[in-house]
Amino acid sequence: MSSGRASRKPVTGPAGRAYARKPGARMGGVFALVAGAVLVLASGIGFACATGLAGTPGSFYAERREQVIDGGRGGYATHTEWGGTFRSDDGKVTDSHAHLDEGGAGEAPVPVTRAAWGDYYIAKPGYVLGWVWGLSLGGCLVTCALPPLRFGRPFRPSDPDAPAWVRNVMRVSLWCLVTCAPAGAAALALAVVG
Repeated sequence: MSSGRASRKPVTGPAGRAYARKPGARMGGVFALVAGAVLVLASGIGFACATGLAGTPGSFYAERREQVIDGGRGGYATHTEWGGTFRSDDGKVTDSHAHLDEGGAGEAPVPVTRAAWGDYYIAKPGYVLGWVWGLSLGGCLVTCALPPLRFGRPFRPSDPDAPAWVRNVMRVSLWCLVTCAPAGAAALALAVVG
């Protein structure tokens, strides 16, 4: 008597190797791929703007301090936001309605880059390293998602039955993780120092 369920066939890889699928591995791969792609996209944009590779470089001059209320069902909190003027380095762009979370207390201009959509990215080493951290973590998630999506099961870097491209992808993932840890630690240290 049959249960009515079709038996799952193992996925075959190069040289006819059969790889048994693990339940939930593909869903985990989809989640990791989407999360990694979003993180890579957002961090790539932030990195390009914070380093001046994209956007309009200039300075933010803090003029007023504003208390912004954040909150919802869990309660309310406030944080300080600075309003002021952005002036581009070439003098072509001026925005008197610019806002930054860190305005430098109005003592000195803050180097920023203005994105095409009007957001401002602080051009400091700590912020650049923070975006590197995001890029590396996103790259790690994307590369870890590829084998489960293809074979329906994850692999360890040392699995002898893994195809060569999977071992290479896992090496890339490991190097993304190795880059991610010191970049995140350095960004945190620079944020604490100032």
